Amino acid sequence: MPEIKLPLKEALKRSFYFAFNHIDTFFKISLLWGLIIAGTDALEGFPSLCYAGDENCMAQKGGNLYILIMFFAGVSISVSYIVYVIERTEFSRFFNLFWAKKNFKYIWTMIKLIFAGIIISFMVGLLFGLIFHALGLGSVKQVSLVVSLISFFFVGMFLSRYALVFPAIALENKEIDFETSYKLTKGNINTIFWGAVAISLPMTLASIVMTTLYFAVGSENWLINFLFSFALVMISLFNEALKASFLAHIYQYFIYFYNQSRKKEEAA
Repeated sequence: MPEIKLPLKEALKRSFYFAFNHIDTFFKISLLWGLIIAGTDALEGFPSLCYAGDENCMAQKGGNLYILIMFFAGVSISVSYIVYVIERTEFSRFFNLFWAKKNFKYIWTMIKLIFAGIIISFMVGLLFGLIFHALGLGSVKQVSLVVSLISFFFVGMFLSRYALVFPAIALENKEIDFETSYKLTKGNINTIFWGAVAISLPMTLASIVMTTLYFAVGSENWLINFLFSFALVMISLFNEALKASFLAHIYQYFIYFYNQSRKKEEAA
């Protein structure tokens, strides 16, 4: 099969355009999640505003439930949004067992990749730590930590070749596994990795602006804090939708050429 080259500009353009042009669908999928997360945030003393840097926040040691719900909401929205982008079907119900199975498989796949990245980075760091220590250039612990952190970045770039697995899970396409995703994305590490970074930039900037505005207001009013919390939550969730849009669009691109190649092989 010939190497497929993903056009980054076109992929980003289509991903951004779709997400902003279907903002109503995003709210249908995420609004309830946003209210639940903001409500949890309020009950825990607004840890989201603590993370934003509020030194006077009363929840500096809290926020575990907030983080957990935010994480699961992000996965749920990603799965729903990928399905919507590709199949144009909206999932209106908030929760059912069928959707939960997809979410947990999606999460389990994330865990496996993150764990693999940590293990590889740790081994590389340890190896360099031992070498540098043997040469008298530093302690094993210090060198290992620095090299492991640097390695994790590059390992993360390499693992981006498995990105197609996530849309495949959302669409229940068992044909696209780790091996197939690795083969299809050959030569596209930088395109996929930096595309994923670029797609998150607008909402990252929006979050910074909202945080700056919160500092400027400096309010201790519960309602105002709740509104800022809700805004930050929705910005974060929309970022998940943007990333899901990008995953869905690059999946469509690779799968199109993959299917075309299979048809040619079957016809030969």
